[in-house]
Formats: sequence, structure tokens, C-alpha cells
Amino acid sequence: MDDSVQVLGILGENQRILNTPGSTEPICSMKEEENAHITSVTSVLPDKSAIYVEKQVRIPPFAMSYEHYHSYCELFYLRSGTCTYNVNGTSYQLEAGDLFIVSPGDSHSTVYRGNTPCERVVIYCMLSSLPSFFEGMLPEMASRLHQSRKIVFQKQFYSRVDSLMQRLEEENAATDHYSGLYMINLFMELCITIQRHGVMSYEAMPEQRNYSKDISSAVQYITRNFALPISLESTAAAINLSPTYLSRKFKKEVGITFKEYLNNVRMRQAAQMLVITDNSITAIATACGFNSSNYFKDSFKRTNGMSPREYRKHNHITTKQ
Repeated sequence: MDDSVQVLGILGENQRILNTPGSTEPICSMKEEENAHITSVTSVLPDKSAIYVEKQVRIPPFAMSYEHYHSYCELFYLRSGTCTYNVNGTSYQLEAGDLFIVSPGDSHSTVYRGNTPCERVVIYCMLSSLPSFFEGMLPEMASRLHQSRKIVFQKQFYSRVDSLMQRLEEENAATDHYSGLYMINLFMELCITIQRHGVMSYEAMPEQRNYSKDISSAVQYITRNFALPISLESTAAAINLSPTYLSRKFKKEVGITFKEYLNNVRMRQAAQMLVITDNSITAIATACGFNSSNYFKDSFKRTNGMSPREYRKHNHITTKQ
């Protein structure tokens, strides 16, 4: 597949209409910024809907030659393969089944490596064009669409998310006047699925690690399931290893014990949620896998030198309008 960018016409000084050959991406205008390699992209979405869906297969190795940002929200779903998603200078490793929300205005790019073709589906959404009742019905999800974040799902929900993506693709290709409304309904169903079953991953997972396959599997399992009451034993069973072997190998490769690593992931998640959400401390403790809010508060203070309430007071960015 030719991933080069084709110039289709001239809009004005330093502006071009761009499209990727062989794709169904919306035509975009692109303007180079003065200070480096970040590009502003303004989508020209089809008139029939505030939502546009594009599917493409990337053949590794492939890397976008520029970072870009735009005025619409992007939901990036990786159907197969692996990739690195770079947002505002931070890199996130995505596996098949993961989804990434890119907020309007955040610069981003992707890198694909490995030997497996990578299929991704991207939903472009102009948030200001969604029905007025969207924010009223799904206020927390509406807020999430303004925060670039990685979303992971447990495996039992993969087929549900993928089915929604396929139906969005089908409606995107439809030509009747009902398709726009149907796409908005499907988009809202996807948002509810994210809200109900998706886990917001607030920490960047370093891509380059010299972990063995067994430890990589354990780390991925923790990333997807830290909100659940998982343990060394349940993780070992999930990846077909003995607890003793996993415990010894985890400490040797990661440098800390399984329990310490799991607690660190939960604490980092909780710290981020305290900063960028208005959820109660008890709700955050539960969402991060702590079965006791008092234990969470004590552990958080030991780790961060202040209570969750003090940490929020010093760092909080409210999501309330």
C-alpha cells in the first residue's frame, strides 16, 4: 500500500488539500506551524454527519513523518497488530483491542513496528456537532472526549467493541439519509460501552523493555485488570504459569515484586484520576482496585507524602463546566 501523501489542490499559501491514496480518510487542509514538525489539520467532514469513520491497514515498519493536531476528536481503535501512539510528547503502546481517545488540539502521531499487518479504525467526531442531549445523558463521557487517554478492555468485551466498529464502518458507507442519525446512535452506544467496560489507562507504558514473553504477558494483564481484585496467583493462572515461577521471574526482570508493581500501577492511576477527574476519593479507590478506601488513603500518603485530598488540592484540574 502506498502511504505517501498526495497533493490534490492548492488552497492558499502554505495550505494544501490532502488525501491518502487508497484510503477513505476525510479530505483535510494542512498548515505548517513555524516552530517545528507539528501540523495543524482541519477536517472537512461529510455534510451528512458529525461523525466519519476510516479504516486502513498499515504494513510495518511505518511511521508518520509529522505530528499533527486538529479541531475534532479522534477515537483510534487498533483491530490487529501493535503500534506506538505519541500524544503531546508521551508515548503509549497499543495492543490489538485497545482504543485511544485524542482530544481536539492535542498533537499526535503513530509508529508501527513488527511483522504483523496493523489494521486500525479511526472515528472522527466534531464534538460541537453532536446532539445537545449527548452531554446531558453522558456527562462523564463527554468530559473524557476532551482528555487524550488510552482505553483498554478485558478480553470478553473485545467482540462487543469490534462489532460496534464494524457497524459504524457499514453506516459510514451507506448513502441513504438515515445513516447520519444511525451513526450518532452507534457512536453513543460505543461511548456507553467505553464508560461501562473500558479502563482509562492514565500512565504511559514504556515501549522498549527487555522483558521476556512471560513477563510482558503479566505486565499487559496487570494493565488491563488492575481495577479488579487480581493477585499473583490469578495472574499466573491467566497466563498459564505457576505462581512461584512468575514471582521469581517477575522480581528478576522488573526489579520489584509483583505486588509492588501492581500497587505502583494502581497508585499512578489514582494520582492521575485525582488530578483530572472530580470523582470522590472512595470512587477513585474502587476504580483503581483498592477494596478499602482507608487502606488506599494510608498507602497513598506513604507513597506520595500527602493524603489524596491534599494531593488533589495542590494539583487538581476540574472537569466541571
